[in-house]
Amino acid sequence: MTRSSPRPLLPWLACALLTAACNLYQPVPEPEGECTGTYKGQDVSWPIITTTSVQSNFSHSDGSTNNQLSLHYTTEGFHGLQGFGASILLRGKPLFEGVGPLTVKLVPREGQLVPEETSLVRKWEGNVGTGQIGYLSPPGVPMEGSVTLARVIPDYAEGHFIYHYADGSELTCTFNVPDRLYDDPADDYVDYGEGGP
Repeated sequence: MTRSSPRPLLPWLACALLTAACNLYQPVPEPEGECTGTYKGQDVSWPIITTTSVQSNFSHSDGSTNNQLSLHYTTEGFHGLQGFGASILLRGKPLFEGVGPLTVKLVPREGQLVPEETSLVRKWEGNVGTGQIGYLSPPGVPMEGSVTLARVIPDYAEGHFIYHYADGSELTCTFNVPDRLYDDPADDYVDYGEGGP
């Protein structure tokens, strides 16, 4: 009886394992979005900052676990404003897609915007740069706003928020953020030139 050698199978097995391993690696998607409109009488277009905008789990002091969206937009070139964004704390871990957008009105109260109704958005914090909660004055706290969530799934949160200011400024900020921080591969690239390191 002729016994077949396992050697011809080894290249096929190695190839299959490598293909499976390569398919398991999925690069982290880059957040997308921008703020457009008018701010303090100027037309603006502020892109989302891809390395700090993320959807994550947040454990609240009452023991509940909630989804939190951290949104940051670059305001490069806009005098007096180091950054712009919002932190949105959702109630629990809502998941929805394909049911139509859900909108929550934001109203001013005690120097902040707060959700008018808290069954979906538990807390809202505007910021004017990393770690700087609040609003630049002027124009101050928006006189009204809203946040619309188009979909929230384990990997993504997508939607937009709108601010209306007393001075006539109006911003619409879109976002589509993943559940983990995007690491720009360009940041890891080092050009040593022809001489090497």
